[in-house]
Amino acid sequence: MIKDITYQLSDGRNLSFTEYGDVQGFPIFAFHGLPGSRLWFNENDEVSSSLGIRLITVDRPGFGNSDPKPNRSFLDFSKDIEELCQHLSISRYSVLGISGGGVYAAACALQHSSTVRKCGLISTVAPFENGKPPKNMAAENRNVFILARRFPWLLKLMLNQQKSLINKKPDQYMAAIMSNTKHLCDSDRKIMEKKENAQFMLTHMGEAFKKGVKETVDEAKLFCKYWGFDIKEIHVPIEIWHGTEDTLSPIEPIQKLGNILPYSKKNFISDKGHFLTEEKETWKKILLSLNR
Repeated sequence: MIKDITYQLSDGRNLSFTEYGDVQGFPIFAFHGLPGSRLWFNENDEVSSSLGIRLITVDRPGFGNSDPKPNRSFLDFSKDIEELCQHLSISRYSVLGISGGGVYAAACALQHSSTVRKCGLISTVAPFENGKPPKNMAAENRNVFILARRFPWLLKLMLNQQKSLINKKPDQYMAAIMSNTKHLCDSDRKIMEKKENAQFMLTHMGEAFKKGVKETVDEAKLFCKYWGFDIKEIHVPIEIWHGTEDTLSPIEPIQKLGNILPYSKKNFISDKGHFLTEEKETWKKILLSLNR
């Protein structure tokens, strides 16, 4: 069973989330990448259900059906999650962040160490050195951050073109998703060249840009600044999951990050790339590592 819900926060903003898996199971909050949305599956997630996990995926402010929060920080979203937990009567849970969502999982673990059981960082990014993305990050990804920092108006223009393609020429968008894969490793390329995955990306990204592209630009800028907290101060057990061949978020900075995090366990997967959660067995292992 899938539950798609919008909850009104105390400040009047709407926060949108979707529940998958076992509604009576152990809660794990999952945070999407940049850009992204709460929509993670076309149907209920059989892995979450089989493991007795209540998977709660949340639209960040300005994405999907969640209202924007002007001038927000990475830490601000943790307050939304805390309020949502109170509404759902959840007192103990884990968090996971995929790609650009990793910083939000880390922020929750830092600010709510008494209620967060574990923190999962999946295909995540480490804080940028001097505000610049790693040089070995694929240019397609690296340029997003460079443009956000130097020419945000140009990034906004490019994203609006992508949004228009999604809305007006969906077949062309899907074709582009399936063909523009040269910058990916072999395992990621095989995933993105499947028509069913391109179809889901169409839905997922359409939802991400539902309220416009401004939030994507603003959030990319945040990654080029000080995160607002020291990730080394997290005292919650951290599970790092990363593919050794990831080109969108290269592994080297994550290896360094894992070495300085006192409560981390590193799970580096050989010959795999960015889209670890698309592989059923890996997804199962990730959820098991965060369960209870």
